[in-house]
Amino acid sequence: MNRYFPGKTLLVLLLLFIVILPQSLFALPAEGVTPINNRGYVASVHKLFQNAQSSIRIMAYQAWFYEDYPDSDSNIFLEELIDARKRGVDVKVFLETSNWNQNLDNKNKDYAKRLEDANIPVFFDHKEITSHEKVIIIDGFATVVSSNNWSHFSLWINNEVAVIIWSRQVAKAFGEYLNELMRQAGHDPLSLETGEKTISMDEFKTYPARDILLMNNRDYFPMAHEAFQSAKEKIRVVQRSALYYTMVPSYAPEKNLEPGEPVSQVNILIKDLIEAKKHGVDVQVVLDAEVRKRRSTGEWTVNYDNEDTAMRLLAGGVTVYYDSLTTQTHAKMLIVDDQTVVGSTNWTYNAVEIGNEASVLIKSKPVAEVYYQFFDDLKEAGIQAKPGFDLFSLKRELEAKDKKNPKK
Repeated sequence: MNRYFPGKTLLVLLLLFIVILPQSLFALPAEGVTPINNRGYVASVHKLFQNAQSSIRIMAYQAWFYEDYPDSDSNIFLEELIDARKRGVDVKVFLETSNWNQNLDNKNKDYAKRLEDANIPVFFDHKEITSHEKVIIIDGFATVVSSNNWSHFSLWINNEVAVIIWSRQVAKAFGEYLNELMRQAGHDPLSLETGEKTISMDEFKTYPARDILLMNNRDYFPMAHEAFQSAKEKIRVVQRSALYYTMVPSYAPEKNLEPGEPVSQVNILIKDLIEAKKHGVDVQVVLDAEVRKRRSTGEWTVNYDNEDTAMRLLAGGVTVYYDSLTTQTHAKMLIVDDQTVVGSTNWTYNAVEIGNEASVLIKSKPVAEVYYQFFDDLKEAGIQAKPGFDLFSLKRELEAKDKKNPKK
C-alpha cells in the first residue's frame, strides 16, 4: 500500500486522469481512408454533398462566392448545401470572422448571408482568434480534413492535401471539436446526433488504416515532436509556411522566456528535423517559394518567409526543395515512416501556439505511400535548394530570362 495515497484514492485519481485526457491522445478506428489531394478534393466534396443523407457540418476559414464566375466550385458547393437542406439534411456551417483581414471577413459574411437566406444556420468564430481549420463532417461518418480553402486558387490551382476518414468515432471526435469552437465563440453547442441514414463509401477508393489520431490546436506540436523523435527511416514535410522565430511575434501573448528556452515551438520542430538527419533518418522538405510574376504588371515578386528556415535546414544536412514557381503549394503535410499528418496547420507561431487548427494523424503504410508519391511529384516539379542558393538570385535570373525573351 502506498504510504501517501490509499488504494481507493489512487484508483480515483487514475480514473480522473483518464477522463480529463484530451480525446486526441486516443487512437480511433476507421473503416477506411480516402486520400483526395489537389483536384481530387473538388470532385469528392461534390459527391459527398450530393449524397449526404442526414447531416452536414462544415468548419471553414475561407468560403467565397464569385458573382462574375457562376460556375466556380465554391459557388456550386453553396448550391449543393442548399439542395441538401431542401431534401431534409441538417446543414450547419462555422466560419472565420477576422479582426485583421477585412476582405476575408466581408467575403465570408457574404457567403454566410447566402446560406442563411436558404435557412442554413451559420455561426462565426471568436473574432480575436483565427479559426483556420478546414473540416467537413457528413452523416456522422465521413470526415474530410484538408488544407483547402473554398476559393478558386485553392480548389483549382494550388497544391493541396486532403483526406476522407470513414469512421463514426472520428466524426464524433471532430463534432466535439466543433462544439469546443462554438463554446469559445459564445454559441450553444450543436447536437452530435445523426439520423439513421448515412452516406456510403462504396464509390470511393479506400485504404486500410490502423489508427486515427486528432491533432487539433495545441495537440499538434507534442504529437509532431514525438513522431519526429521516434522516426526510424524517413521523414517528409510539405509546408506553405515554415517560419523560424528569433523573437516572440508582436501579436502573441506576453511570456517570459527562460534562458535557452526556444522562442517558438516551430523552432523545436525545425531542430527535430536536423536531429533526425544526424541520426540517419532520410529527411526531405518541400517549402513554398513565393517567387511569382504579377499578371497585371509582369513584375517578379518574392516572399522570403520560408528562406531562413530553408537555409537552417540545409546547414543541418536536410534536403530542401522549393516548389514549382507555376503555382502555390498551400499543403500542410508530414510523413514519418508509415504515419501521415494532413490538415490546416502551418508551421507558424499563430497556427501552432494560438489559433484554431485541425489536423489528423493516420497510421497506415498504404496511405503513407500515396502521400510519399504526392511529395515526390512536388519535389520533381520544384527546385532543389543548395548552399549559396537564394530566392533573390532566382528572381533576378527569371527577370533576366524575361528581358532576353520578351513576349511579343
